[in-house]
Amino acid sequence: MAQAELITEMVRAHTLGDERRWRNLLSQLIAAESRAGHTRQAARLRALLAEAKTAEPERSSRQSVGGPVPLARAPRDLADVLDVRYSDVQLADLVLPDELRGSVQRVLDEQRQAGRLAEHGLMARRRLLLHGPPGCGKTMAAHALAGELKLPLARVRLEVLFNRYLGETAATLTDIFDHIGRVRAVYLFDEFDALGKHRSDEFDVGEAKRVVGTFLQLLDACDSDSLIVAATNLGETLDSALLRRFDDVLEFPAPTVEARALLLRRLLRTVPVGGDEVKKLAKQSEGLSFAEVQAAVDNARKAAILDDREFPSLNEIDAEVRLRVRGASLKTGRA
Repeated sequence: MAQAELITEMVRAHTLGDERRWRNLLSQLIAAESRAGHTRQAARLRALLAEAKTAEPERSSRQSVGGPVPLARAPRDLADVLDVRYSDVQLADLVLPDELRGSVQRVLDEQRQAGRLAEHGLMARRRLLLHGPPGCGKTMAAHALAGELKLPLARVRLEVLFNRYLGETAATLTDIFDHIGRVRAVYLFDEFDALGKHRSDEFDVGEAKRVVGTFLQLLDACDSDSLIVAATNLGETLDSALLRRFDDVLEFPAPTVEARALLLRRLLRTVPVGGDEVKKLAKQSEGLSFAEVQAAVDNARKAAILDDREFPSLNEIDAEVRLRVRGASLKTGRA
């Protein structure tokens, strides 16, 4: 984003009372000044940012309790393809293998220290591809990135982009990337395989090929400080030219029995269930994703609430898990 645009957006954020966005824009201005070699000005701006953060608790205490926090909004012409919200998910909320957790943490560390990296001519990771089976944490990881960085999460609704804008998809993508350049956020391109199937696919029409080409050009030209996250269940179907554009390609594997047990312990922390019983449930949930395990527990909890009970019984949870396993078997054709 050009400096003049940054300042304009800062004034707009201040006028709207959106302190979070104002601080995010000021951070971008600091990074831009650092990249330009204006170290003294960058230092003055950092001091101003620190002063603003110190004053924020005092300012908040003077405001009415429970007042709404202004949310980022998609521009009117993109309102149906950009779903914008804030996230309170943290990295600690995710159940991830240690190596994958370390990779996500590294992205967060670089984003938080982007200004320091820029002073040395380096750029923080900002283009991520997340792939793996459905329900295994990809979308939640995007929520965690936004929550940890205190940035808006903007989900690009590719299904709407293709279905409603047939013939105009490339032009709408250009508008989306213009927004990415103006407003710093975590932009999630979910179900990315809808965009990135092999361009050599004999069933691809010319429109899809043009869209992929446009996306590649826009991604190459994008110098925004925003974080671009693409998530797909079908990483093997993606065009190699797309894969090369990402700073990190992170695999989210199907959960192991240990990972399912950890999730169950978290979900059942208020339920009187022993460790051995949790392990048994974890084994019985073989083949289920994190999302399916959570859905099973949620269904058991809902039954208890509607029956005026404080928590579900072990038998209810077990029955919901078994029901989900049978459903998963039907989907995959297993006996």
